Amino acid sequence: MIVFPEKSMKLPVRAAKRFFIVILLGGICLLVPARARAAAAPAPYVTRKDMQVAVRAFSFIYGMPEGAIQIEVVYDPNDAASMTEARELENIIARNNTFASRKVTAKLVTVGAIGTTGSHFAYITHGLEQEYPRLMAEARSHKMLTFSTDFKCVDSQSCVMGVESEPSINIEISRAATVASGVQFSQALELMVREVE
Repeated sequence: MIVFPEKSMKLPVRAAKRFFIVILLGGICLLVPARARAAAAPAPYVTRKDMQVAVRAFSFIYGMPEGAIQIEVVYDPNDAASMTEARELENIIARNNTFASRKVTAKLVTVGAIGTTGSHFAYITHGLEQEYPRLMAEARSHKMLTFSTDFKCVDSQSCVMGVESEPSINIEISRAATVASGVQFSQALELMVREVE
């Protein structure tokens, strides 16, 4: 289980609220309004830079263990776009598995197998809207941090984190999904969190 100090999140739990932060790879942090988030490009769904941003964000996890990170890449084998994205991310990681000074490995798993590898992280591919309730339930059960480049997953409170690196780097965090998954944040994150109605 990934643990973050509770006192770093003093705001009341409201399922309708979301939080987001912007983290530049150089360590500079900015806040931007959610409405400034650009629409995702049709392809590619995920890039190496997206993963750099995500892994950098993981460093804000209190009690984050040292060493390599395994990420479950969750996909629907019956959805061509989901399958393509999963293979895309698998290839990105296979070509060079160092992200933000961390070694990262990827394990492709179907929707029904989320949480079976023992990983604390799960990347949710696009096209899984119908599976969001099931994915959230499993992530909660296994105390996993779910993330995606599909912000619909965050907006629906089903993913803990949404990431994008273009045109600007930002991370949006769902408060409800964070609490439901048993995730807490380090105090350092307080300075970079803004509540979104």
